[in-house]
Amino acid sequence: MSQSARSTRSRVTRLGRLGLRAALAAGGAVGLTGCTNWDSYFDPSVTGRWEHTTTRVPVLERIATIEDEPDEFVEYSDIRPIDLIPEAEAYRLGAGDTLIISVYDLIVPGTPQTERRIIDQTGYIEFPQLGRFYVSGLTEDEVRQMFERRAADFVDNPLVSVTLESRRQQAFHLTGSVREPGPYGIPASDYRLLEALIAAGGIGESAKYVHVIRQVPLRADVRGQAPAELPADKPTETPSGEDLLNIIDDLSGQGGQAKPTGDGSLPTLPAERLDQPESEGQPEPFIDILETPPQKPEGQPEPSGAGGASRWVFLNGQWVLGSGPTRVGAPSTGNGGDDYLAMAGQMVTQRVIRVPVKPLLAGDARYNIVVRPGDIIRVPFADTGNVYIDGEVNRPGVYALPSTGRLTLMRAVTAAGGLAGIAIPERVDLVRMVGDDVQAMVMLDLRAITEGTQPDVYLKPDDRINVGTNFWAYPLAVVRNGFRASYGFGFLLDRNFGNDVFGPPPVSRGGGFGF
Repeated sequence: MSQSARSTRSRVTRLGRLGLRAALAAGGAVGLTGCTNWDSYFDPSVTGRWEHTTTRVPVLERIATIEDEPDEFVEYSDIRPIDLIPEAEAYRLGAGDTLIISVYDLIVPGTPQTERRIIDQTGYIEFPQLGRFYVSGLTEDEVRQMFERRAADFVDNPLVSVTLESRRQQAFHLTGSVREPGPYGIPASDYRLLEALIAAGGIGESAKYVHVIRQVPLRADVRGQAPAELPADKPTETPSGEDLLNIIDDLSGQGGQAKPTGDGSLPTLPAERLDQPESEGQPEPFIDILETPPQKPEGQPEPSGAGGASRWVFLNGQWVLGSGPTRVGAPSTGNGGDDYLAMAGQMVTQRVIRVPVKPLLAGDARYNIVVRPGDIIRVPFADTGNVYIDGEVNRPGVYALPSTGRLTLMRAVTAAGGLAGIAIPERVDLVRMVGDDVQAMVMLDLRAITEGTQPDVYLKPDDRINVGTNFWAYPLAVVRNGFRASYGFGFLLDRNFGNDVFGPPPVSRGGGFGF
């Protein structure tokens, strides 16, 4: 055998041994890691689906294994057909409205007496010479007729003019993520939601919903209706001493005991008198007043249903008298007392209309509801805060939640520069705050998420992502980086490996194909 043939055979033998050893090393690495479905050159950090079939996977708002159901303080309502219909009706006066009242010939013949009056919190106004008037819930024409009847006691054929200067009740309020929050007037009965948002400077299209809070009083006293027992346009007559004695005699007998009736039973007050409003001489209080209950003898048990002291509560622009604790969420002060929230729920309720922003701003008339007086329009703020990304990513650090769009786990890893070379996508820890001082941890499978076999999750403020690795990830990276493809058909062996590993490198003597 010639020397050239022996040299060629020797080179082929060395290359064969080299290829066999490389194959064995790669096969051993695959066996050690136990993964055979990698889409990369022995690189477990490369993830993706890369399938011809399409798939649809939800994105989770909440991880049920660590998070409870969110607290819903109110129930949201969809848009109803009645919300699109304007209500054209006469304006009803309320607390804070300003009236300009002129009564002719009251003091000087031929000269009007003009007064500017603001309706107080109890619904009353006062006019010199004529007294106090309860005008809350009335129209301008009804107030004018009331003044004419009162002025008729002083002037024949009185002439009265009532002009509404400011309409505090004909207003709505804007709050939340708007450029100019605050109160706004309603110029017409067909004033729409889109017009209201434009008046506040517009909103960003990143908002998902607009909430319209519409409170509905359930009782007449909460609605601020005029007293039914005492006419508002007639002054209250003060009873004389003899009348008071007669009333006392009618209600009580000797020794302060009630007189029995003919059948032996005790008389009772008529039901309508129990709800009789206070007289004009004693207006409803405009501050938070405690009504002290009568003292009971020591040792006597609290009567059933006693909820502690009665209290005036300001609800929906009106003061109402009820019993129960003085603050929301406070425990009841009496045995079996009514809870404040239950008591308030019987006086006033609300309807929260949730309007989607995108079709509204696109001009869909089905979502452009009518704004009613007293509405509170709230545009929720987008979630703000930071998420923390650590572990085997290329750019670990603190990342702010975006002002537009929402951040998911996959998007966060992409923002952090992707996975590092020794990252194991199946080992991703998510730490999330689930209470004021409680955090929970769960491990997610990023590979399954990117392959579309498991749902992605939305990230929330203060979430922490930690991408892990394992024991075999680093040796596998060493083997993977030890071989690099060169131009042509050959391979380059990384010289970090010594000759004692794969033997001395081949020497090209005859040229061609890297030999």
